[in-house]
Amino acid sequence: MSRILLVDDDVDLSELIKTKLNAEGHDTHVINTGEGAFEFAKKVKPDISILDIMLPGVTGYQICRRMRKDPELYKHAILVLTALGEEPEILHGLEQGADDYLVKPFKLERLMDKIASLNALTASLSNRNRVTNLQGTDAIKREINHLLARDSAIAVVYIDVIGYKAYCASRGSDGQQQALEFMSRLLLGLTRDMGFYESFVAHMGGEHFVVSLKLEDHERFSSNLADQFDRQVQSLYTTEEVSKGYIKAIDRHNKEVRCKLMALSIGVAHTQFRYFKSAKKVFEVLAQVRQMAHPKDGRSAVFVDRRRSDR
Repeated sequence: MSRILLVDDDVDLSELIKTKLNAEGHDTHVINTGEGAFEFAKKVKPDISILDIMLPGVTGYQICRRMRKDPELYKHAILVLTALGEEPEILHGLEQGADDYLVKPFKLERLMDKIASLNALTASLSNRNRVTNLQGTDAIKREINHLLARDSAIAVVYIDVIGYKAYCASRGSDGQQQALEFMSRLLLGLTRDMGFYESFVAHMGGEHFVVSLKLEDHERFSSNLADQFDRQVQSLYTTEEVSKGYIKAIDRHNKEVRCKLMALSIGVAHTQFRYFKSAKKVFEVLAQVRQMAHPKDGRSAVFVDRRRSDR
């Protein structure tokens, strides 16, 4: 079960919650003040923290934000408790890095449901695609949320493999696996060889990949990715196909069609000119940006969002 830290100045409620959590098999640690809660968390090293927002002195917001900035604590799950239950307060808590919230007063069964959901979330983050061995959507979005909560200057690169579906139609399941393994090796090898040690590579499914990087690394990463892909992808085709610049595949109408060789559409969103409150906002921008990167003449393309927004 989980090691849980509860930070709440309501002593009676804290004791009630602790008794329930322990009865469910959790290892529960309680502190009834915001002062010293972060230092206590460093000793406890919880799997889940439950933070009351309205604490005297140091608030739950401040504790949450500090946890997300700490290299030992930033990955654990955080649930915030709010007495007001108003949308601005809830959103602010999530923007500080919380994973979920619960409005007071609540039934203990509801709290147990939240704990179960957070355990399921953290378990799902370790899931990896069986072919690429990369983590998926939940993992990259949570990573971005944590980076934003830590005020990190970041860039997020969305990569579409254009021509992937046609390649799979031409090569079958073996070709699909070959293409995905190729992309995984390329992305992991590039981040490693270029020293992008604070990067996070994720596979969103199919031909879609996302990489988070330090802000100053995105231009060098994107340009090198495009160049290396365009050179190395030729190894997936025959000499004749490379010479012609297309492959033959059967479309959904059972007709033979010519399809261009695979190329990358690379869209980049970053925090240099924009303030993002959450990964959701980052992906909203990426949904626009990725449509602007149009491969041309068989060459991969990069489009970087340089629009400004007020904080």
